[in-house]
Amino acid sequence: MNGDIAGAAFADAVRQALAPHADAYDGPAGRPLAWADAHWQAVTALGLPKLLLPEAQGGAGAALAEGAAAVEALGALGDPSPAADTAVLAWLLARQGAPVLDGPLVLAEPGCRVPWPSNACAVDPAGKPVAAPEGEGRPLLNGAPASAPLPGAADDVTPFRQAMAAVRALQIAGAAGAALEMTVGYVRERRQFGRPLARFQAVQQHIAVAAAETAAAAQIARAAFAALDRDDPFLAASAKIATGRAGTIAAKAAHQFHGAMGFTAEYPLHRLTRAIWQWREDFGNEDWWSRRLGQQVCRNGADELWPTLADG
Repeated sequence: MNGDIAGAAFADAVRQALAPHADAYDGPAGRPLAWADAHWQAVTALGLPKLLLPEAQGGAGAALAEGAAAVEALGALGDPSPAADTAVLAWLLARQGAPVLDGPLVLAEPGCRVPWPSNACAVDPAGKPVAAPEGEGRPLLNGAPASAPLPGAADDVTPFRQAMAAVRALQIAGAAGAALEMTVGYVRERRQFGRPLARFQAVQQHIAVAAAETAAAAQIARAAFAALDRDDPFLAASAKIATGRAGTIAAKAAHQFHGAMGFTAEYPLHRLTRAIWQWREDFGNEDWWSRRLGQQVCRNGADELWPTLADG
């Protein structure tokens, strides 16, 4: 119970502190969302980059379950900064005895385009600093301009990839929940044929399905994040698969019931759905993790399937 209270307090602090920087989340549809220095200073003032580090290392000493609430809250804002990435990468570096780099951190994976702002440091899946490649690729849907695709292929489930998949799963869950909350508010006010859209059974059913998928996926994502110190790829895979599916359903429902309003740059729905679409692809999408999960289940054998599900 205390962990739930602390987590809720973290989440509320994140929302309140970053609310004045809402302009970081919105902008013309022709440019990627980005963050200003003032936005990153607000993130740093909250202690998010070092949230999970022990106090002896200058961190907040938050438990993983408490950190999960903050990461989910960042997702609910559609936060384009690497605040969540930095918190987890700093924690991973500290766990393996590597020096924790200052400033924003991103994970540079072979075969991938990396959101690589000029002021960020990158680490590879082994936790070693990586030099930025020359030139930039196309901007991502949500975030900083991306690096060009890095040489190599990311085929292995490394601890860093697993952890970042759990981070993205939580962010997707937060964004999907916020998109649905926005949609519920909209259909209560928008009237058609003389009554609010929310009174139509078909609308209620679609939103209920999306909300159920999102709630279930969020629970899996929280469990995967809270278990990062157990190095359990089964949970990380399950979370990325479940939230990828739920985020897709939630984004579809949100845009379907907002109609044309949901596609305007002035309306804030796009900051959530763009984030969902981008985060869904980061660090392995549902297809990638489904294959790895299936391979793991086959390797373990049929007798281990139920114990794995029950213990997870």
